[in-house]
Amino acid sequence: MLESLLENKLVLTLVAVSVILLLRWLLSFFFTRRSWPKQDVRRRINTVHNIGNLLLVVTVIAIWVSELRDFALSIAAFSVAIVLALREVVHCFVGGVYQAGMRSFTVGDWVQIGDQMGEVIDSDWLSTTLLEVDPKGLGNGYTGTTLFIPNSAFFSQPVKNLNFMRRYIEHSFSIVRESKGTNPLKAKAFLVERVREHCEAFREVAERYCKMIEHRMGVELAGPDAKVSFTTNELGHDVVTVALFCPREEATDIEQRVIEDFYSFWYGEPRDEEAAASA
Repeated sequence: MLESLLENKLVLTLVAVSVILLLRWLLSFFFTRRSWPKQDVRRRINTVHNIGNLLLVVTVIAIWVSELRDFALSIAAFSVAIVLALREVVHCFVGGVYQAGMRSFTVGDWVQIGDQMGEVIDSDWLSTTLLEVDPKGLGNGYTGTTLFIPNSAFFSQPVKNLNFMRRYIEHSFSIVRESKGTNPLKAKAFLVERVREHCEAFREVAERYCKMIEHRMGVELAGPDAKVSFTTNELGHDVVTVALFCPREEATDIEQRVIEDFYSFWYGEPRDEEAAASA
């Protein structure tokens, strides 16, 4: 009786698939009960799922190899159509193997694939799942949208790992003001001093983080010291540009405080001069 059941490939397939799925579930359950960081738990569960899926495919093919061979021979006339139909699947599979070999990112990293940017929350042999991050937004930047990127995109679109810029970023913003014949450079020293005061709380951490990024990525960053520059646009308006290296969560708040400082200085100074002249 047992031998006949083992010779039945359908029963054998069901048993093998059940055992693999049970083992995968037990390992995932075991990892979720650990007190590890969430990213480590998510990374281990993702690895278990990928290995389990690979074992499922290999096991089913090994059990049905003779039938699959006969089936492949019987549909030789349709081989071209099958290849065309599965071309995208093959591209996705090869793209997944390519990414796994390159190790360009792992679960938990912030990446940009083409025009899409997000945090990697899952990656398998066919697709990569991102929790979208607004490239123009600051703070945490999550939009709440989940992106499913086919792995074939790794061959046609650039992949950028943004993990080092997850905590600190080079943030720049501009203030445009209509030129009325006054000298805007009078505000430069004031703005440099005010930006330095706003960034003093995290200056030492920013210096260390900046050096770490430069060492690991082989690039030269502007550094924690703010840069204030003045230009004009095509309309002849004055453009004040401020660039600084700061925590992502504080970038918007610092920008608003600097803008308030600029306008307080600009519109406060003429009133003081007028008061002094009238006196």
